[in-house]
Parts: sequence; C-alpha cells; structure tokens
Amino acid sequence: MLKKERNCQIRMSPSLWNLVGEIAQELGYKDSRGQHSAVIREMIAAGAAKWTHSPYVCRSAHHTIYVTKNGDIFFRQVQTLRLNSPREKLPCFVEMKPEKRDYYHRKYREERDATTSRRKSRKAEHPDEFNWFLSRWLFNYFAAWNGKKNPDDLDSFQHSPLSFHVDTYGTTYKSADLSVHALGGRFITREITVGLRDYVQWKEPNTPIFDRIDIPIDIPTTDLEICVIVDQSLFESVGVEGDEIANLALEFRNRESARFEGKEVALLPEIGIEELYGRALNDDGDDEMLGKVRRLRQRVSALLAPRTTQASNNAEAHIDASKILSALELPQRFLFYRLKWMSPHLGIEACVRWEKPAKKGGS
Repeated sequence: MLKKERNCQIRMSPSLWNLVGEIAQELGYKDSRGQHSAVIREMIAAGAAKWTHSPYVCRSAHHTIYVTKNGDIFFRQVQTLRLNSPREKLPCFVEMKPEKRDYYHRKYREERDATTSRRKSRKAEHPDEFNWFLSRWLFNYFAAWNGKKNPDDLDSFQHSPLSFHVDTYGTTYKSADLSVHALGGRFITREITVGLRDYVQWKEPNTPIFDRIDIPIDIPTTDLEICVIVDQSLFESVGVEGDEIANLALEFRNRESARFEGKEVALLPEIGIEELYGRALNDDGDDEMLGKVRRLRQRVSALLAPRTTQASNNAEAHIDASKILSALELPQRFLFYRLKWMSPHLGIEACVRWEKPAKKGGS
C-alpha cells in the first residue's frame, strides 16, 4: 500500500529551480510527478537523515587561527555538539596538510645532512626523524565539557573539563578519544588548541604562490565562524610595500584537497556566506580580530600555567611555556579574514589563503 504523500509548496529562486532541473536531467531522474520533485525529495531526505541519525551534530563552530611573524601557527577550535545517541567516547583529531608534511620531511633531511657534514669537527648530533617531527608541535590540547560554552568567555573554561588529553606521540597527526559518557540529546563543548612551529610554507621556485589553512566540514554543522589573522611582519622579506601584500581570501576544496573553481558553491542566494577581510589600522573589524588573538593567547597561557592540572600533562611533553608565549605575541600590523556561514556543506573544506612569505635571509 502506497503511503499518502502531502503536496507542499516550496519557494526558491528561478536560478536554483533551473539548477535542480539540470541535475535531474544529468542524473537521469524519471518521475511522473516531475524531475525537480524527485531530486528535491531525495536531497532533503538525505540532509534530514544526516542531521537526525549522525552520532552527533555541530550546532556552532568557532575557529581562530593566528599566523605569527616567524611562521608559527596557533589554532583554537570550539564546537558545540549535540549528541543524537549515547556516547562513551568523543573522538578529536588534527593533522598536517600533505604539502606541509612533504616540506617537513624535506627540511629534516636537509638539516640532517648539514649536521652530518659537521659531525666530525663539532661532534654534532641530529635527532631521528620521529623526534624531530615531534619537536614541530609546540603543544596540543583536546578537551570536552558538559553543555554549551561561549568560546570568548574564557572564565567558563577554567574549571575542570569532563575529559582532556595531550597527544605526546603523534608526529603528523594528533588525536584524542575523550571520555564523555553522555546520553543522546545532551550538549557537549569540544575544544582543540594546537601550536605548530614553522608551519607556513615559504616562497620557493615553481611552487604555488599561496599558502592556506583548511577547515574541514566532516559532520553536519551550522553557525560556522572562521577567523584568520596573519602578522604582517611575516612578509618583511618579500620586498614589497605593506599595502602590496595580497589580502587574505577564501577558497573551497573537497575532502581530497582538490580546489573548487571559484566560490560559486557557496554563493547561491539560499546559502549566504558573510565575508570580512582587511588589515589593521585601516579597516572595520581589526579591533575584533586583535581581540581574537588576545583571547587565544590568554587561553594558551592558562593551559600552560603550572598551577593547572591540565598543564601537568603538557609538562610530560617537555613544553617550553615561555618560548611559546613569546612566539604568540600580539601583532602590531596584521591581515585578517572572517567567514560566517550559517549552513556549511558537509564534505567540504573552507580554506583561507595568504600569499607565501619569503624566508628571511633567503634560506
């Protein structure tokens, strides 16, 4: 027996209607009720199923990325997750992008060979590749709390979380499996904070002119905000005036890191992204972005403070807190980019790119 269906009216722009028709024709949909209806029903059903049956969904996601004048990167992610089913463990991870892994491998070999040539005269030793890669991570921290937390309200992050972890083993990939023991319907705040030494890609012959940070959308997400701030002193060796440095910009990639041509994937009227970019002392939003860096530094400082139980795990990784905070000094001049996206596409990477800097001294 066929289930009774309800006729519903959906309003959309003519361009979206035509696009749906093109997809239906390309995929060979045949339905007596209309090709458009078949595609729309299937897409809505797929989206509703993901939001309803995924283990958990993200109700808000806030990312702050700061690129220092020396090429180090500090990153903080705070997500409000709603559990659709009971969970004992909450996975967390962060990984280097492929281009950076290749750069690190090459740099390690160059340093190792240079050390080998000096070894006889200076008795110099070079760490093995595993330990050298570990030294690139300034620190990492994964934590989960009950309930919803405002990422800018740092006081609310001072009490002990449900669970936290510092990965002292991973080289190109850091991960944690946090104990939460929560029932379906509960809200969990997940925080990931990391620092990486010399993570920017430097300008080299016959290589792309842009570097980037990638934010993957791997779970159903709403209310996405990405803020990227780059210290303008990073570009001192480029050899151009400060106002000639390119603005930060948005691009999209799939989860295989293949770049989309243009930004049309997010520019339909029904989607609506909000972009803000500029530079310090010139444009609206610079005070807001400087505040983001200040709060990032305060959060890192709190995590590294010896008085906290959270820092005791960091101490096992032989972290030099004073060196990290020195690298995380506030910029005098900077470029910034902010993306707000209410309903980002699942299975996409939102990437913010900047012009590659020149290595100081040409090395």
